[in-house]
Amino acid sequence: MTTKLCILNCHNFHKEVAGAITAEGWDDVVTAEFPSRCGHPSINWDELRPLIPEACDQVMVLGRACMNELDVPPADFPLTRVVKVEQCFHLVAGETLVSEAIAGGAYMITPGWLVDWRGQLQQLGLAPEQAAEFFGDFAKELLLLDTGTEPGIEAQLAELSETVNLPARRIVVGLDFTRLLLARLVLEWRLDKEQQSAKISAQQHAGELADRVAAMDMLTGLAKTQNEDEAIGTIRELFQMLFAPAALHYLRIENDIPLPEQGTPAEMLDSMRTLGDEYALMPDGKGFLLRIGRDDAVLGVIAVDKLSFPEYRDRYLNMALVVTGVCGLAIENARNRRKLIEAAKMASLGIMVAGVAHEINTPLGVGLTAASTLQKQGSDLAQRFGEQSMTQSDLEHYLESAASSSKLIVSNLERIGHLIDTFRHVAVDGDATVAKQTFSLKDCIDEVIRSLGDRISAERITIDIQCDPTLKIKSLRGDWATIFINLIGNSVNHGFKGREHGMINISVVSDAKTLRLEYIDDGVGLAPEALARIFDPFFSSDLQHGMGLGMYLVYNLITHRMGGDIQCESGLDQGVHFYIEVPQ
Repeated sequence: MTTKLCILNCHNFHKEVAGAITAEGWDDVVTAEFPSRCGHPSINWDELRPLIPEACDQVMVLGRACMNELDVPPADFPLTRVVKVEQCFHLVAGETLVSEAIAGGAYMITPGWLVDWRGQLQQLGLAPEQAAEFFGDFAKELLLLDTGTEPGIEAQLAELSETVNLPARRIVVGLDFTRLLLARLVLEWRLDKEQQSAKISAQQHAGELADRVAAMDMLTGLAKTQNEDEAIGTIRELFQMLFAPAALHYLRIENDIPLPEQGTPAEMLDSMRTLGDEYALMPDGKGFLLRIGRDDAVLGVIAVDKLSFPEYRDRYLNMALVVTGVCGLAIENARNRRKLIEAAKMASLGIMVAGVAHEINTPLGVGLTAASTLQKQGSDLAQRFGEQSMTQSDLEHYLESAASSSKLIVSNLERIGHLIDTFRHVAVDGDATVAKQTFSLKDCIDEVIRSLGDRISAERITIDIQCDPTLKIKSLRGDWATIFINLIGNSVNHGFKGREHGMINISVVSDAKTLRLEYIDDGVGLAPEALARIFDPFFSSDLQHGMGLGMYLVYNLITHRMGGDIQCESGLDQGVHFYIEVPQ
């Protein structure tokens, strides 16, 4: 319910009060003025009654001596509050200013009084020629508290000063003090209004509280549903419990296609299909249709028909409108959960395929390079043989190269076979079926370096390995080969890109419980944003030379498969430094 406050005050301060209300932009507050008689005689309720606008249902009266006879308002008066101030000038200026002015012998006036000073003197029973003697008995000066409500007031002040033969001065106070005073009073009025409204609302809703508590219990169960059929069943139970209808029907809608349930009457089904608003009442007034949706999507329509207590229909409808949002959320969550499960299956397959391709890519590339080199050398040797220009040194060089390339091809093909076998075991049976073996970690590192062939030639890259050749660990050799292939491969492809030479240091120490490994290169390093995402899947600082799965695989092998930890420190032009700890 809209309420409006009327502030009543005397003519001398009316423009200040009206100006403050306008400045604050209060559309629920108005003001009206009563005569400024300064208590001679006091204002009474009969004088105030016709001043109150019809739209106002609450009244506030501001003043001092003029309100001495205002006590209890008449019974036919709106709710009224009488606010008395110590001095009328406290409506426009602070207590200190007013007190000091009075103590100094000032006769204070406002623009509203000054603009009609001759009438004010007449009201005091004074002719202009008598004013000087009258004012001289108790005042030393005239003091205008200028609120800015009367432009060009200086001329009237000068005329009054000459008439009463007193010096005059002017203090610009504006409307700030009046605005602050009224703001406090209006806020108190609004607070009281809100408290009264809250009390009434609490009384009105007390009867609905028990129903809502019961609904919350059912909604808690609805939130735990895992699929749409289960959610729909819980919604039916909720509506049956709350409203006790003789008939309850549900129309499921997915991708804008209605999927009716069996047993719904044709006429009812047509009404449910054509429901265009949030709800609709049954023609006989004993039920309603409700749309269940999320945002602009319609997920279903429920029909609550033949209520056992149709007199409570509107109350039931309001309650149903409250719970339909949660019902729509439950249906949407069930559908999203189904989609996520399907998407997760596809994503797992995609990551597995990408991981296999990423792991196989390096040994396959090395093998193809060695094979193409061997093919070219064989072609060149055949040409020289046909031209009868082949020398013994050509043949010896070819045989040496063929042996080296064949060994490199075999080594990398074996690596590919081992990777495929490992992925097959993991995909079918999980980690438990992959047998751990005891092996030399130094031999594993050396094997990885040999498999990389010319990509890490001694002329281009220096690798310093500090690892006890007798150190043996029980683990998955293929996992460690994958770790070193990716670490060294990242240094070669990214860290040393565009450089003639690079340095790699690998340090391994072990005790009875922990294997500690440090990997350091002196490459270009990583920017802070790249360092923060180095272990994220599909993140790569060079999309042309990587899929962004290498370090993701390294991280998962060390942390998930081995139960260890890996950290990286780096900065631009500072190389990379990996710390790896794995329990033995």
